[in-house]
Amino acid sequence: MSQPSADDKLYDLIEQISPRLKKPMIKTQHDLGISSNLAAMDQFLNVDGKFIIDAGCGDMSLSRELSKRGARVLAIDPDPIQAAKNQKADTIANVGFAQSGADAIPVESHSVDGVIFSYSLHHVPKELYPAVFKELFRVLNPNGFIYVIEPVASGHLNEVMSLFHDEKAVRQAAQEAIDKLAAPRFKNTSVIEYRIPVQYTSWEEYAEKYASKSYNTNYTERQVRDEKVEKRFLDLGKPIGFKFESPMRVTYLHCVLH
Repeated sequence: MSQPSADDKLYDLIEQISPRLKKPMIKTQHDLGISSNLAAMDQFLNVDGKFIIDAGCGDMSLSRELSKRGARVLAIDPDPIQAAKNQKADTIANVGFAQSGADAIPVESHSVDGVIFSYSLHHVPKELYPAVFKELFRVLNPNGFIYVIEPVASGHLNEVMSLFHDEKAVRQAAQEAIDKLAAPRFKNTSVIEYRIPVQYTSWEEYAEKYASKSYNTNYTERQVRDEKVEKRFLDLGKPIGFKFESPMRVTYLHCVLH
């Protein structure tokens, strides 16, 4: 019989401790119907004057939107190709960038108001989750929050993508890590669900989007452009004019338990 890993032991320890916490934990659920990531965020977060970490920031598009809303932002991303692009990009007011993973955030302890993961937490290797959440609790101030945006592994677009890159297992692992390593440390957990309209003009647009992602190492352009993938995309997309919906789930953790 194999011995339990370090992260399994940590998961078990938190599960044992969390029921003994004196303050009750509150979980609420919200279904926003058709929405967008920014519209949902605006409904639940006020980032004006806050210091935010945009973890796994990609091209810093979310960082730019956070800045427009009055936040000071440190965008971090461990991908060297994306980091090189970000370091050469035009300056964004009140936004800094560091090539770093969420397990080693280059800020002082308890200096951060919130950490946002947008489509990025499931890219973290499972074995790093304990280190990542330990680091989040180091950098967050007592009133800090974690806001995790993740696509749900269902719907037509997921059916197409799963033919070359099935993320069901890694997304499930990310959610389990949130539930076990982070949620027990917060008084409030809000689960926010909505669907984002996604429009493509052609198969080529879809294929190029995924073939050009620099941080993906689990599939190749040849796999993306496989005839089976193209056929499934066209079979599902043509009848609806390539107008898809992408189901989303946000886990918003706030009010740290002391």
